[in-house]
Amino acid sequence: MDHRGGQVEGGTPDGESLPALLRSWRRRTNPRGIPGLATPGRRAEGLTQRDVARLTGVSERWYGALERGIEAEYSADFLDRLSSALQLSPAERRALYLKAVGRLPTLVLPPEAGMPEDVDEGLLQRFLDNQVPAPAFATDLAWNVIGHNEPLLEWFPWVTRQENQMRWVFLEPEAHEQLVNWEQDWARPFLGQLRYERARHPKNEALMRLERDILASSPAAREMWNRREVVEHSHGALRRLRLQCRRGQEVAVRIVALRPMRSDLLRVIVLMEDQRECGGA
Repeated sequence: MDHRGGQVEGGTPDGESLPALLRSWRRRTNPRGIPGLATPGRRAEGLTQRDVARLTGVSERWYGALERGIEAEYSADFLDRLSSALQLSPAERRALYLKAVGRLPTLVLPPEAGMPEDVDEGLLQRFLDNQVPAPAFATDLAWNVIGHNEPLLEWFPWVTRQENQMRWVFLEPEAHEQLVNWEQDWARPFLGQLRYERARHPKNEALMRLERDILASSPAAREMWNRREVVEHSHGALRRLRLQCRRGQEVAVRIVALRPMRSDLLRVIVLMEDQRECGGA
């Protein structure tokens, strides 16, 4: 077995093998949603190896070698094309890199999703860790969480299962309980920010998908969307949270929203607990 989890399918020290993951991701991808693959009479149960090779611009033999767990110097360009073809989530893309080449990707997300190309992931994580004890996290343009510190995970365990902040706010029932005054203080400002970013980046596919998914799945979001409110950011806003880690006690926080000078495609959020407000609650 190679050190990247290649040949053995089960019980490996590294968890699931790369071949097992690739086959699972390939079989769940519907070819009918991919232009050029939707041929008449074709079944929709996943992609073939030939499909994936065609979508990534390599030979079927080349892709087959990867799916068999054969070790090679697979390029970042190829792995990113593969991530796109298999429609991988950010966490799945990171797993692909770790299993295939033994390291994390330089970019946490493909540029299509709104991630700046020159982000130093290590420096970003150090910055987030240096905000302790304040919870801090970073998102890309489409509100995918690309980094967080330990206090953030304690306050919001959902980041381990739902990597998009906006989708959690609107599509997870627990958000209505955890975010005090959900509609006025959280949902409407978020939709206003989404409308603002859509106006600034009208052709961004990740933002378009986010808008479509939220409005299709949340009647409350559709009603609020019709207000046509536009909000740039929530920096300095005072908000309240009801935290499970504190047995439902309300916590008042000031939202500190930052963006690097080099790019407006990255957000860094720090939640600073307001002790005066907590004391008065």
